[in-house]
Amino acid sequence: MLASGKLPPDALPRNMATEECILGLEFSGRDADGRRVMGIVEAKGLATTVLADLDFLWEVPDKWTLEQAATIPVAYATSYYALFIRGQLKAGESVLIHAGTGGVGQAAIAIALHAGCTVFTTVGTLEKREYLKKIFPQLNDRHIGNSRDTSFEQLIRAETQGRGVDVVLNSLAEEKLQAGIRCLAFGGRFLEIGKYDLSNDSRVGMSMFLKNTSFHGILLDGLFGEDSVEKKKLIKFVSEGIKNGAIRPLQSTVFSEQQLEQGFRFMATGKHIGKVLLKIRDEEPKKHILSTPQTVAAIPRTYINPEKSYVLIGGLGGFGLELADWMVARGAKFIILVSRSGIRNGYQALCVRRWRENGIKIVIFTADVTTLSGTQRLIQESNQLAPVGGIFNLAVVLRDALIENLQEADLKAAILPKIDVTRNLDVVSRKLCPSLDYFVVFSSISSGRGNIGQINYGLANSTMERIMEERQANGLPGLAIQWGAVGDVGLIIGNMKFSEKI
Repeated sequence: MLASGKLPPDALPRNMATEECILGLEFSGRDADGRRVMGIVEAKGLATTVLADLDFLWEVPDKWTLEQAATIPVAYATSYYALFIRGQLKAGESVLIHAGTGGVGQAAIAIALHAGCTVFTTVGTLEKREYLKKIFPQLNDRHIGNSRDTSFEQLIRAETQGRGVDVVLNSLAEEKLQAGIRCLAFGGRFLEIGKYDLSNDSRVGMSMFLKNTSFHGILLDGLFGEDSVEKKKLIKFVSEGIKNGAIRPLQSTVFSEQQLEQGFRFMATGKHIGKVLLKIRDEEPKKHILSTPQTVAAIPRTYINPEKSYVLIGGLGGFGLELADWMVARGAKFIILVSRSGIRNGYQALCVRRWRENGIKIVIFTADVTTLSGTQRLIQESNQLAPVGGIFNLAVVLRDALIENLQEADLKAAILPKIDVTRNLDVVSRKLCPSLDYFVVFSSISSGRGNIGQINYGLANSTMERIMEERQANGLPGLAIQWGAVGDVGLIIGNMKFSEKI
């Protein structure tokens, strides 16, 4: 949801959305002593090894497989937290649980029925309706409504003689959320586990509170890093649920490590029942055994050496600031941002200040690197900070014009930051940068395909690429990236905003 833009970054607690990887909240496997365990982590659970939260870690009963155990932690923890801690659900009360065949839906139905509550639920298809009736034979057929529209509101009114239900566990959005609120009885509790309406600041009519009702936002991930009473209660609920049989494994669809993409695509269709699991290894037959190391084919992550310095020409531009932030997230501690004009706006100042507050050494270099002497001074000063490990040339000046209108000054303006600067950096780095790992120039797809009115820009980029080819032929680091149009930061978005202001 976050990656597709349906949820903004603030939908996640604290600064989780800015982390490199947030995928994976639950797992099952073996701990360092070889015991079979299952648990919940704040993030990064989609891995071969996880750093477990010992509070949210439970030993797997002998009668369950690790595959079955992986369906348990988040679904049941969310359900217990919502229904019994925040919702204060009691035996004999009624509850409406939306999306009943989902992981949380099935878990909530199971523990609500076990607690002696009257359960209403909704599903999206006839197949899912029949599935629920099969696994929960105690469910009243008349208590299963449709989650695709608001008709469940009439069902609740009819089946409760207009009273409504005591608790609603909601995962539906927009008009269906509003209909769910109207299903509450006097003194009812509305438990929102969906994040779409919360993060989009959807409005709720104040009249709902005239029935002495309450609205609760349920964010299980908000309990991490705390030692609260609610967290202790939740751990106890789950532990007792495992012992008394209220918790039972959910149906799952399993994908192998080689089917990661297919698994995500399947989950995105919303047609699955229960949980979607990624299987990393086959479970060993013994209940207590140390696991062997497991490797999974993956795209390697780039790490930046914190003991080297990195030079970014054009580093205060939109693209440069993004690159610097990317490097900081990967370990960079010394960054030199090269810009003749220095810091000119509040956003640049904000980025630099934040990095410095986090212990990153940021140097703003304003000398002219279109000259060989200026480039030599840049590299010498950077080496004094830390051995130069990377050079990135993002500089660009546009002087677009058809060839008959192109002036010599326009040609030179486009060439200087790309050809002259890259050539100077190449010459100086060969002498002064023995520890260089990266020499990267930002070129453009227009270099290979051409673009009307940009013959000077294309020439400058193409020449940079030839310099990189020569470096590679000499066994030196050298990479040219032909970027396409980037709409988030950089020249295009900057020029658009400038045009709008005009």
